[in-house]
Amino acid sequence: MSDTTDRDQLDRQELDQLFTFLGRIQQEPALREQLNLVMTAMEVSDIAKAAGQTFRAETLISVFQLCNEQPYAREGLMDEKLIRVFLRRESLL
Repeated sequence: MSDTTDRDQLDRQELDQLFTFLGRIQQEPALREQLNLVMTAMEVSDIAKAAGQTFRAETLISVFQLCNEQPYAREGLMDEKLIRVFLRRESLL
């Protein structure tokens, strides 16, 4: 599947929720700390939902793929991965 096809299949509202959430990471140290305790997209999605931003783990995994990122991270590194994705948001929309 091409990058264009992958982008076309992503729901814009979900992406907005995802990027709103990712934009909070650098602004909220407690959120960043919480994300450093998780290793999977599902766990990130659960944290986002509890924080008021709803997106499916599959959406985050698709975005990770578009950014050539693995859909998981070692403990303590998820925040950096998510920030890298956030910084590339313009090229993903």
